[in-house]
Amino acid sequence: MGLTLLPTVLSASFLCLTTLLAPLPELQASPRNSFPGRRVGGGTRGECAARSIVHLVPSSSVFAPGDASVIALLEGPSSNPQPLEVVLRVASADGRSDAVAAPMVQRLLPAATNRLVLLSLPSSQQPLRWESSYRCGLGGGDEFGFITASAPPALSLLLPGSGDRDDRTLQQVLATLQESCGGTASLYPLKTAFQLGDEVIDDAWPQAVSVVCF
Repeated sequence: MGLTLLPTVLSASFLCLTTLLAPLPELQASPRNSFPGRRVGGGTRGECAARSIVHLVPSSSVFAPGDASVIALLEGPSSNPQPLEVVLRVASADGRSDAVAAPMVQRLLPAATNRLVLLSLPSSQQPLRWESSYRCGLGGGDEFGFITASAPPALSLLLPGSGDRDDRTLQQVLATLQESCGGTASLYPLKTAFQLGDEVIDDAWPQAVSVVCF
């Protein structure tokens, strides 16, 4: 009887082994781990291009603004500030967008220094690719009036929904900052809350920045 059952046992064992070795479905990478963003823009040669733009988002450069739909950025010191352009485009879950399609939001903010900018977003159920860059050489545009950026923009991905616990904590920080619109905000708590090191905010920055809401 033992010899009769042997083929059946071997067949069952082979079936189990085949199941274990079968390729598993490919897991989709989380955009928080795969999005090639940079929450700090600028940093190249030239006075305008070297000036940093800092998106107030997690270090992954991926953020869910939640129901409040508010985002924020920092502009640091400069002896010759330039206007700031903010562009948001509908994107896929991995942050890709159609560069030819019209942006959902495109704003040119007046030049300023040592400024915290808070922006209210239109409602969106899709991810948004957020880019911010200085419009360097505003006075020297070409004959068609086009202005070009000469430094890599700050680049972040905004996700729909309420986000995770870290997102909700930062949402509360931004909600508190809205109460200071038209006033000033201390820089040190922001540096701590968003884990911005000395390489981002150094001694050249002031202790407080003006708060402007759009």
